[in-house]
Amino acid sequence: MADTNGWGEWSRHVLAELVRLNNCYEDMNKSLTKVHVNIGQLQIKSGVWGAIGGCIPVLIMIILYVATRK
Repeated sequence: MADTNGWGEWSRHVLAELVRLNNCYEDMNKSLTKVHVNIGQLQIKSGVWGAIGGCIPVLIMIILYVATRK
């Protein structure tokens, strides 16, 4: 049976577009995974710097306490 309505050609275009969109989706998913990893790394770094920043006043207080105790 002859393809008189042109759907055969359009079906190839639709399939090609679906493949292209799937590739774009996969690329975005990979990029989003990298962003999640980077955010996790930044959270760890900020926690470490926060702990260091919190230790500084405590060390100063300990030094002052020891110095004034004598």
